[in-house]
Amino acid sequence: MRTKKAQAAALVGMLAAATGGEPRTAHTDTGALRIEAELPDELTPTTRTAILTALAIADRYGHARTDTTDTVWAELDGEAEGNR
Repeated sequence: MRTKKAQAAALVGMLAAATGGEPRTAHTDTGALRIEAELPDELTPTTRTAILTALAIADRYGHARTDTTDTVWAELDGEAEGNR
């Protein structure tokens, strides 16, 4: 079983590779680690698959859309030591 730190690092790396951007990380009020990544303007089938594969690591994930951006988010429960 992976540690939360390893899961977080894998998720950040996979989302960075898939989106071409740098994911943001923060802790929620409940202690979960939240990772957010902005989606590229065009999603190829390969990019979409890579993003969904990355999100499968998370305990929860979702999508937020505004007038200017699309963002995916993922949360890992518990503390990922070294990320606080």
